[in-house]
Amino acid sequence: MEAKEKNRDYDVFTRIKRGDDLTHIGTVEASTDELAKVYANYVYDEEKWVEMFVVRRENMVCVREVEGLFKAEVGLNG
Repeated sequence: MEAKEKNRDYDVFTRIKRGDDLTHIGTVEASTDELAKVYANYVYDEEKWVEMFVVRRENMVCVREVEGLFKAEVGLNG
């Protein structure tokens, strides 16, 4: 029996016209890069994008991470 490929999360980025900023518009889940491209093109077809990219979430490199809204309180549970 053939081993089933594990699904991965992909972030979808688009540009609606030349010169616009690249914008994160959502995510898709797929077992291969090719399927991720197909899913993204199908799910996010509401605009006539000039460019669309899918990036594996595991390949994203964080430069700056958002901090929580509230500081953790110390000593609440003992």
